[in-house]
Amino acid sequence: MLADAPSLPGGCAQLWRDFGELHASRSWNMGGPSRITFSDLNAWQQVRGIRLKDWELGCIRKIDELWLSEYVERAPFSDV
Repeated sequence: MLADAPSLPGGCAQLWRDFGELHASRSWNMGGPSRITFSDLNAWQQVRGIRLKDWELGCIRKIDELWLSEYVERAPFSDV
């Protein structure tokens, strides 16, 4: 499936890796995955010793929103 994915636009590879790291540490509850919160982003930046720009934070939050939408659409309970 990922082999068929389109290439990332130039300059997006690091944001994709950042999202992947945040995604891997996302919390889950009985309803499924939780959003990546501003608190999560802040803690992650502190641990990594970096400070993302506003537009980078916006991109990661948008990727998260799209990922969650896809998750809900594909989840076995989505027809309920």
